[in-house]
Amino acid sequence: MTVLDEKAPAVPEPAPVSARPVIGRIVQVVTAVAAVAAITLGVLWAVSLNSGNGYLAAERDEVLGAAEQAAVTLNTLDYRNAPAGLDAWMAASTGQVLDEFRKHRDDYIKVVTDSKRVTTARATEAAVTELDDRAGVARVIAGIDVVVTPDGQKQVLTRQRLQLEMNRTPDGWKVGRLAPVRNPGAAAN
Repeated sequence: MTVLDEKAPAVPEPAPVSARPVIGRIVQVVTAVAAVAAITLGVLWAVSLNSGNGYLAAERDEVLGAAEQAAVTLNTLDYRNAPAGLDAWMAASTGQVLDEFRKHRDDYIKVVTDSKRVTTARATEAAVTELDDRAGVARVIAGIDVVVTPDGQKQVLTRQRLQLEMNRTPDGWKVGRLAPVRNPGAAAN
């Protein structure tokens, strides 16, 4: 049997685990994850800015503004200056609508002058229902209030809904087709 030397070095006891290195490690990992998340979200944000969605939103807003203005223009006319009113109608139009105004311009001027009415329109609401940016075509539904003032008589307010097909032209968006929207609850007797 061997006797252990009492002077032999003792095996050191393990040092107590400190909480500081563990917390430090956690902070480093959380910081790294936050940095990766920030970079990823930044890249996604930059990609979305250039994805075309912003462009389509701007195009939709442009179409909407042009359609509202066209609806007002095409429903505003003063019999005392009918030729200028028809010129405004033609400036807001393209395609079939413009062709119709050109073809019947003199007839329209005569009817408007003979009726002795002034109409003034105001857009009340409108929405783009369809936008084909590649084809340069959009459909818009618009509500307008038209005040009709026959010469020497009381004003009459009419409310109308229109569907406009807007076409992109070198001069901006213009009305290519126009149709009233019928009230489905108003059945003919």
